[in-house]
Amino acid sequence: MNILLLTHSYPDKTNSWRGSFIKEQANALSLENYVTVVFFKVDNEHFALFEPYRFSKTQAGNLTEYSVTIKRTLPFVNQLNFLFKTYKFIKEEILNHEKPDLIHCHLSYPAGFLGTIIQKRKKIPALVTEHSRITNYYRSWFHKQCINYTFKNIKSIVAVSNSLKNEIVTLSKQPVVVITNIVETERFNLIKSHSEPIINIGFLGGLGNNNKGLDLLLKSLSYLEGSGFMLHIGGNGKLLDYYIKMAKDYGIETQCKFYGEIARDRIADFYSGLDIFVLPSRYETFGVVLIEAMACGIPVIATRCGGPEEIVTQSTGILIEKENIAELTAALKNMSQNIKLYNKDVIRSYAIDNFGPQIFIEHISKLYREIITSNPNG
Repeated sequence: MNILLLTHSYPDKTNSWRGSFIKEQANALSLENYVTVVFFKVDNEHFALFEPYRFSKTQAGNLTEYSVTIKRTLPFVNQLNFLFKTYKFIKEEILNHEKPDLIHCHLSYPAGFLGTIIQKRKKIPALVTEHSRITNYYRSWFHKQCINYTFKNIKSIVAVSNSLKNEIVTLSKQPVVVITNIVETERFNLIKSHSEPIINIGFLGGLGNNNKGLDLLLKSLSYLEGSGFMLHIGGNGKLLDYYIKMAKDYGIETQCKFYGEIARDRIADFYSGLDIFVLPSRYETFGVVLIEAMACGIPVIATRCGGPEEIVTQSTGILIEKENIAELTAALKNMSQNIKLYNKDVIRSYAIDNFGPQIFIEHISKLYREIITSNPNG
């Protein structure tokens, strides 16, 4: 099968985290299909009203990746210019030379909208996988109309969790399929059983806002008696200094280690030193980091905030209510005291069996076949 994958979120040299789960899907799909990725972005550092797009191309096996850059223009035409030039690139560099069997768009805007336009004009069936809260795209009337057009006309909609599906069905009459994100579980190794007197607790997430709940975790840890823990914090963002000061204000700065941003190729090393992983988010459509931790055999604590309810089980961790510091503190105490009751092999097997590449390929391939079969004449 020949698949054209469209996205504005994808890893590159400047950001190894952005869209890493989309990259992992592309890698898995390329094992059995020819996959062409078009990653498009706006260069906000440079202004050019009439300059054409520029692009780079890499190829490895069945996976071809294009990185397309369009310089910003005047505010009121920037989005139209971005969409037009991205479409122009796809038409000139790809569709004029070959016709993909299917277009897989990641995120409803702009990729989903572009895919729907190509579907209409070129008679190539398209589907969209949504990873984010839809209202995040409603930055203007124009954006909202683009989303509505996409949901009305695209062949299929995929949500990465049932909580996200429930949001999408309020905006679209089309059926929504749930296919969870992929985690390259083979990249992570089963870590040794806990033997140190100190419990090593991990947190990993962007620190550009407070959604991941690091403020809640720091406050909860300040309530734990004694100094029998070390909190390992991975992530960067504008609130980093704020959280460092918060740890100091709570008197736990010596028990908190801030690593800053951790490159994707070093992430397995970060998990390898942990006994517990905590994600006290206020909202999540999924929760890839929870599965990565589980792939190492690490039990997790997460909030009921959307995606984690469909990931965490009694054998793999503890679910608590969001914004509940008392519950979080109790969960940390409970898991720390009973850490040896969690079976690392069971936790890792659960992650592989439910979120590894093979189960993803089975589900997405079935959907691809259904879409192509229902669209025999293009």
